[in-house]
Amino acid sequence: MTFEEMLALVKQNLKIDDGSMDLLIEDVIRECLSYCNLKEPPAEMEPFIRRKVKTIMDYEAETGGKAVFDVTSIKEGDTSITYNTDEVSRETIYGLSEKDKQALMRFRRLRR
Repeated sequence: MTFEEMLALVKQNLKIDDGSMDLLIEDVIRECLSYCNLKEPPAEMEPFIRRKVKTIMDYEAETGGKAVFDVTSIKEGDTSITYNTDEVSRETIYGLSEKDKQALMRFRRLRR
């Protein structure tokens, strides 16, 4: 399956008619291909990419597209800042979490 075919299939399955999410979908496909050391995405990778894109779209809809810092609390007396170290953080949503890497492991190839 070519890169463009994967892009079209993900858009079709998520019912995205315009090109508003093309960059996001392309980024997710490229990140998966880079991690797996592949040049072309296999058709079996589409559900993973679709779910990842949907998760990012839901996260952006929830936060309103604003910059969200991973700070859970700030205390002023003697200054204390607590950072989000949960499994669900901005980094794991936009990047590949350990769970994502495990799911992609079956597609991964050795570098030549």
